[in-house]
Amino acid sequence: MTPKLVYLVDLIFKKLENYKAKKIFLEKKLLNKFIVSLFKEK
Repeated sequence: MTPKLVYLVDLIFKKLENYKAKKIFLEKKLLNKFIVSLFKEK
């Protein structure tokens, strides 16, 4: 993964982790896998 993609995953993870309106169960590995799959589908 490129450093930009790693930064993007970290940023999204931190934002979602602090989201209090709803309880979100999120694992960083799964988020990372999901984002990578979005970039691969072109």
